[in-house]
Amino acid sequence: MTEICEFRIVYEFAHLLFRTDEGKDLGQISKSIKVVRLTKEDPRFYQIPIIGNQIRERYNKSFFFGWGIIRKYSKKELEATTLLHLKIKTVFEPAGEECGTIYDETAVCEVCGANRKQLSPLNLKQGSVPKKDIARTIAGEVVVSEKFAAACKQRGLKGLALEPIIFDKGMSNFFQLTALSQIELSHNTIAGINPFDLSTSSEGEIYKCPKGHTIGLNLLSEPCILNSQSIGEYDFFASKQKVSVKRGLLRPEPIYFCSQAFRKMIEEEKLTGFEFEIANIE
Repeated sequence: MTEICEFRIVYEFAHLLFRTDEGKDLGQISKSIKVVRLTKEDPRFYQIPIIGNQIRERYNKSFFFGWGIIRKYSKKELEATTLLHLKIKTVFEPAGEECGTIYDETAVCEVCGANRKQLSPLNLKQGSVPKKDIARTIAGEVVVSEKFAAACKQRGLKGLALEPIIFDKGMSNFFQLTALSQIELSHNTIAGINPFDLSTSSEGEIYKCPKGHTIGLNLLSEPCILNSQSIGEYDFFASKQKVSVKRGLLRPEPIYFCSQAFRKMIEEEKLTGFEFEIANIE
């Protein structure tokens, strides 16, 4: 496995650590940002937070804004693992709550905002769903295509539910995907604000719930899972603990996992919107 960290560096300060010809300018999208990719073996990786602190203290500005972690696996590595971390690449809005989906907030954790209960079918705005076989709203509601639903049923995949989605102008041909089985993350799963900041709270927001509902703002490591009998019985899972935070329409979300049979379906049916990483079973 090769792990690469991508940073969106503020162009004004990029010269403090990177060459002029290094990285990728966003051009018309943003002339103030340079995209740079580094491995953790690059000594400059550990200079980023140091320079960031200096810029914050001197100018009250940030050295980087967006970031991401890219993990690349060989075919052999992916085929050898029992459980895969299923990453949903595309996020869209509006969320279900904005379109009339009804939720019960009475059992929501007063600390982190996790575990609200959906009472009605998922309602969405017609034309808002991306042309992918899987996507999720900004509130974490997972939407899949008719093609995806048909493939799951044909192959008899277990551990998932598919419920019809209602558009503002009537029924749709999309489905809401939910997991029927939960698995527990181990303490070796690392979450934080960014690769250099593992803070569990910030500016009044709680990212690691003392009641155990959330583990942090963003997942930073490969997920580590406690072994469970259900791993060999089902094809789709959600983590018991969640990541992210309640902020406006945002809600803490589970991490999703799948079996090799699920991955095989995605590849053979050429379904879109998916990425896979390895999940470590302990």
